[in-house]
Amino acid sequence: MLLAQQPMTRYPFRDPLPMPVEQFLHADDALSAWTAELGGRPVGHVCRTGPAAGFHDAAALNDACADAHGCPVDALGWVSTLFVGADARGRGLGELLLDAIVGDIRAAGLRPCLEVLPMRPAALALYRRSGWTEVLTLRPAWLREAAGEEGPDVVVMVLRAGVSPDRRRRGSADHSSDHACPPVR
Repeated sequence: MLLAQQPMTRYPFRDPLPMPVEQFLHADDALSAWTAELGGRPVGHVCRTGPAAGFHDAAALNDACADAHGCPVDALGWVSTLFVGADARGRGLGELLLDAIVGDIRAAGLRPCLEVLPMRPAALALYRRSGWTEVLTLRPAWLREAAGEEGPDVVVMVLRAGVSPDRRRRGSADHSSDHACPPVR
């Protein structure tokens, strides 16, 4: 499903992936993960990881988010690999997955963070609509290698305390067709 939707969304940005799909999906280091299903078939995914690690710019990402949240780096929870398959878009699944993982991050006593490429306007719009704010833009080494200096920068965002990820409580979206959305588990 991840690779099938990639030509339309350009997520993941690197095609082919320089790693196994399982590694990209954080099969080994996810602290929690959620899957959306339609008719018993997986159609969306998101997971939570700990603070960014293992690459040159990890400290810059963590420091910007910790500063924005006013917390130590070990209190950060990162939203990772959020996507919905091409044939399941337009059903509110991205919002449901985002709500589920933010709830999970907060239930663990952590502060939500994520990174996104602005060339994914639907993802960026979802995050902004949900109350996420930008705290840093940068061009990590992997992106320079993949796109050179002409490509987009990564946007690092946080969801501050007191901002609800659930649009139903905030009333900023019409969920009159929520009954059509499958459960997220």
